[in-house]
Amino acid sequence: MQRFLIALHATVPAALVVAVFVHLWGPPGLPPLAQRPVWTVWALIGVWLLMSAVAAWALRTLALWRVALGAAGGLLGAAGATGLVLGSALAPAMLAGLAAVGLACAGLAACIGPARVHAHRRSAVPAPRRHGPALTGRWRQLAARGTAHLPFWLCGVLAVESFRLAHIVATGPARPSGMLGLLLAFFVALPAATLRHWAPRTTSALWWLAAASYGGLWAKAGLWQWAAAAALCLLAALAPALVQLRRRALWAPRGMAGRSAEPPRSEAA
Repeated sequence: MQRFLIALHATVPAALVVAVFVHLWGPPGLPPLAQRPVWTVWALIGVWLLMSAVAAWALRTLALWRVALGAAGGLLGAAGATGLVLGSALAPAMLAGLAAVGLACAGLAACIGPARVHAHRRSAVPAPRRHGPALTGRWRQLAARGTAHLPFWLCGVLAVESFRLAHIVATGPARPSGMLGLLLAFFVALPAATLRHWAPRTTSALWWLAAASYGGLWAKAGLWQWAAAAALCLLAALAPALVQLRRRALWAPRGMAGRSAEPPRSEAA
């Protein structure tokens, strides 16, 4: 799920290029993209998802990060240049701002390396052994990998449910709240899941922000999905503290046993 979500960002430029070509240079007799049947939009979304799945399968995580960041920088520069050519309002200022953000993305793409992408492998602390039957090394590794991917699965569930409410249900308050939920899933929850090994405090703050935002959607739209999303984001924000408490509880009996095993000191000593 982690590589698929990164691939979604990495393949956005290709999907936009396909949409532009179909819109501007479509087959003869085909109406513009905004006037076409709904199935054409769904077909475009399906092509984007298929490209993302292929990219997640074919490319490594490092390549996906570089493609996503480099493509984002290129798109921001192209958007700023297009506004300047078309003579839009505040075009020079927008071009400068978008170019600065695009250069930052390109710089990150150039500086990122395997040591940063796989930092969690070095920072992972082995869990203490429990008293009693312990898991084998292979099962322990599988459990650790599954736990590491849980935040990305949460982001995927939030994105899919938000998309369903916004584009499939699309009645009453479901459509606008689904749109906001989709933005929160990609621009708040996904960075929180990605930065948890490099910036744990920032990750915790983002999860708290996501929980508060989904709680606000629940209060405004009245949908139980947003209450569940707020509860899950709150659990993700509290997860590091719960893990620390669990580790202390597991290590405490061993520390007490070690102190009790020390021989008593004599009064003469």
